[in-house]
Amino acid sequence: MVQKRQLIFVATLIASAWASACGRQVTPNPPGLGAGGAPPGFLAIHFNVVAPFNFSNYRYMIVFNTTDTGPGPSTDTFQTNWAGYSSAAVALGNGATSSAELVHFLRNQNPHIPPFWQVLITTPQQFTYNLNSNGTGTEFSIVAQKSIFAPSPSPSPSAGPSNIWTFNAFTTQAGGGGQFLFADSLGQGGPIDPQFVSPELCMTEPFDNTYYARGYTPPDPSAQIVSIEISNNPARPTPCP
Repeated sequence: MVQKRQLIFVATLIASAWASACGRQVTPNPPGLGAGGAPPGFLAIHFNVVAPFNFSNYRYMIVFNTTDTGPGPSTDTFQTNWAGYSSAAVALGNGATSSAELVHFLRNQNPHIPPFWQVLITTPQQFTYNLNSNGTGTEFSIVAQKSIFAPSPSPSPSAGPSNIWTFNAFTTQAGGGGQFLFADSLGQGGPIDPQFVSPELCMTEPFDNTYYARGYTPPDPSAQIVSIEISNNPARPTPCP
């Protein structure tokens, strides 16, 4: 009977821990995992909107500038010649299903033409997607190996990617790669000015930061970004210069 009670007690603890994990990150994190559930060498992204995602009408992306040059990504793509668009994590789908993909942006010789939308092939060990990480249908999460976000910058392919990144988050109209009809961003102007000014992220230091959209209200709550959480767990943490 004593052994049976012990087994029941352990099972109750496991069930309780599982239930508490269904919302957001459990503290403390499992051994070896950093903030957001990111293993060493990985980053975790949590993307929150007001109403449940509408993949029939929208796709949701966080775009990184991994080159440490120029401004962060903005919705003024024609005016800035797509400055700041290096890589993105994108959640997309239709009314029945959704998926996520990692995209690299390859510039066209004509800077006003949208960059080529190169979808990378990743493995489940490199890139995982959770459509409903908060249990209400308004948050997805992605855990991804940091190195796949940052190809060597042109025109110096031998050089490594920068340790300083900037970013922005966007809701865009659903469609094939390369279509950018913006519905919202982290900036106060949403799809138009004023734009979000990205802080610099030191990707060799661990952090867990949440950034809130600045107050623009799209007509559709499913398009409205609430916040973006970025959690970084470097394999070998070192301070940025």
